[in-house]
Amino acid sequence: MIVSLFASHCGGSATTGASNGGATTTSSGGSSGGAGSCGVRASMRGKTSRSLSVSGTTRTYIAYLPQSLGATTPAPFVFVFHGAGMNAEDMYDITQYTALADSDGIALAFLNGQNTIEPWNVSDKGAAVCGTGDLVNNPTAGVDFAFMDAIKADVAQDQCLDGDHVFATGFSMGGYFAHHVGCDRTDVRAVAPHSGATIATLSSCATGHVPVIIFHGTADGVIAQGCDDPHGAAQAGFPPSATLWAQKNGCQTTYTTVTQNGPGGGDGQCYVYDGCPSDGQVELCTFTGMSHCWAGGSTADAGATFACPTYASATQLEWNFFKRYAW
Repeated sequence: MIVSLFASHCGGSATTGASNGGATTTSSGGSSGGAGSCGVRASMRGKTSRSLSVSGTTRTYIAYLPQSLGATTPAPFVFVFHGAGMNAEDMYDITQYTALADSDGIALAFLNGQNTIEPWNVSDKGAAVCGTGDLVNNPTAGVDFAFMDAIKADVAQDQCLDGDHVFATGFSMGGYFAHHVGCDRTDVRAVAPHSGATIATLSSCATGHVPVIIFHGTADGVIAQGCDDPHGAAQAGFPPSATLWAQKNGCQTTYTTVTQNGPGGGDGQCYVYDGCPSDGQVELCTFTGMSHCWAGGSTADAGATFACPTYASATQLEWNFFKRYAW
């Protein structure tokens, strides 16, 4: 079912036009918790394409809610952010997150950025960021954060959400943005940036300890490996994001290496930092010879250029990480 939805920023009233007979319904908004008026729009299952008015601007996203998941059952929720030159549909196809949603009862939102080249704010109030992301940063963070709030309120009308288990992931510029979500959004439990990078310091973050798993290809020609990985070439003025997160969360500088090879023969390794607090594990996964693409991504549909299917699935790795370290 594909629908078009218009809702106010904090829920309010929502008008839905659905393709199953063209019916139009109006329902009141709900909170993102497991009580109150959440899950009142139980027919909105599967994949739905939606529009929201946020701060006077129309924003769009794709939601996915498993058919078998009861609407009033509080579900973990994952935000997924695309890269520059991509869109929500690309990430829906590449990540194959819907298979995990069906098996594990996850609610998903694949967001469309503000525009094609500068989809998200990655400048953190004007600060420079590592690598080529500095060329396309977007200085309007509040708009994107308000968009996230509006989506939570909207999806909560269809599915009660587990507010303690809200996560964010993103690729490329979406990876940059996922770092900033981890820094600034206290309602997001853990983040999984892929092929992005962050600013030179996390000292001004609003959050405390944040579990984070970071992904990067060693042959990434778009975003320098060294922006995330201390094993890559150093980037002047920018400590690797794995180092920054380890410092922020209070981890040691040492790590345990775990091999993560893909089904197609792609070599990978994850560095699990030692001595992290129970609420702040840091892990960095790199993929040998992988370019700028989503590890283990599907090439079957939209956005196949940004998928590297021979490597271990970043989607599965991050969900395993969330369940182990952020539950």
